[in-house]
Amino acid sequence: MKIENRALWFFPSVGVLVFILIFWMSLFFMPSMLNGDGDLGRHLVTGNYILTTGRVPTQNIFSHTKSGAPFVPMEWLSEVLFALAYRAAGLNGVAWLTALVLAATYAILTIGMRSAGARSSVALAGGITASVVGALHMLTRPHIFTWLFFALFLLALENYRRTGRWRALLWLPPLMIVWANLHGAFISGLTLVAFYAIGAGLEKKWRQAAELLGLAAILVLVSFLNPVGPQLIAHVLATLQDHFIVDNTVEFQSPNFHTISVWPFAALIALSFAIIGRAGRRVNWTPLIVLLAWTAFALYSARNVPLYALAAVLLLAPAADALIDEMLPAAHRFLSRIDEIDHHAWGWMWAALVVVLLVGVESAGVKLDVWGMGNVFNPRVFPIAAVDQLEASMPAGNMFNEFTWGGYLVYRLWPQKKIFIDGWTDFYGDALTREYLQAVNGKPGWEAILDRYQVQWVIVPPTAALAARLDESPAWVRRYEDATAGVWVRR
Repeated sequence: MKIENRALWFFPSVGVLVFILIFWMSLFFMPSMLNGDGDLGRHLVTGNYILTTGRVPTQNIFSHTKSGAPFVPMEWLSEVLFALAYRAAGLNGVAWLTALVLAATYAILTIGMRSAGARSSVALAGGITASVVGALHMLTRPHIFTWLFFALFLLALENYRRTGRWRALLWLPPLMIVWANLHGAFISGLTLVAFYAIGAGLEKKWRQAAELLGLAAILVLVSFLNPVGPQLIAHVLATLQDHFIVDNTVEFQSPNFHTISVWPFAALIALSFAIIGRAGRRVNWTPLIVLLAWTAFALYSARNVPLYALAAVLLLAPAADALIDEMLPAAHRFLSRIDEIDHHAWGWMWAALVVVLLVGVESAGVKLDVWGMGNVFNPRVFPIAAVDQLEASMPAGNMFNEFTWGGYLVYRLWPQKKIFIDGWTDFYGDALTREYLQAVNGKPGWEAILDRYQVQWVIVPPTAALAARLDESPAWVRRYEDATAGVWVRR
């Protein structure tokens, strides 16, 4: 038996299988992640600025509309990591870092389900399910680090809830220090601890409830270890309460169930309530509260859907496993045999081998993605040809730009040119965002807005309402146009 167990050690465990699958699938769909959001360029430039100057900026250096205005750096450490990856291998490096973080997140989730008592087959299905649901918001942006840290917090809190061993919580303060500098959604970790404290109180586990409340206080204090101290958490809370910004930012809006990418989320909600209904009293207060709260958060804002999937899959895996035995008793022996094999398996050398192999293949110029375009910015999404033309003969003065192109224009044109606006909505605020919308939609008063900010040239899609207004105006002349972008300059 010892020889058999030693042989099984070379087999990949379900955690390894999930890691390999998610890493490969991330590279398979990576161009959509790279081009699904316009902020990556700004993140890369900010990270490079920090690496070059050795300081974290707390005043705006990218836009002429709010030049020098103070801001709260919520993602500076993520930006440094992205910039390091970019320095090492360009956009390929960004892609590999993103794939590694996503693969680690769902592998950790799968390992957590195994620790919670779910059999390997259920854990494997759960890890894949969570990743499919989370694909709704998979982008090369700092929020992917929140998914990883949220999963780590979940595992530690679940371990503590099941065992009562407070040592499981010792990792959380140092993790919070890092998380608070990686992404502003570190507040979801504080919320998670608070829900576990409430659940422990309802279950009359008074000692656990007290320890969790004490932990929450410590986590709040250590989150102050960032470039702006307590101002960070105050800024995050204020942003969440800004209804105009929330209502006009796609990721803050409720999921659109008419789109097919949201259907896995709807299916997981239905499955979750079916499992809870069937399990009945076997589901304790804590997982029930966490699950219901994150269901509500995800229905309110699409950016919470991946976090909901992580929580739902981990918390319901043991109950789902028990229901399989109850509903399919004939499968018990087969699933248990697979589980026994996985119990002795390890095989992380295969994960390392796959990462090295795929990274080496892409380094050699092979395009692994489904579209065969490689890890590049898409000229049908960003004004690449227009900027190429502009670099040869740059217009003088301030620009007005398409909102979603702001980050890319920073990446291509800063510091020679500063943008009007980009996706950094919590910084630009209501007033400037309203003015941008008024101008780009060509509504009355658009000329006054361009005059107020001394705009000398405009780069927007040719389909924008502003493009038609500029063509009609004798004060403007079209300098360049293609299917993606048009450029107008003042006469």
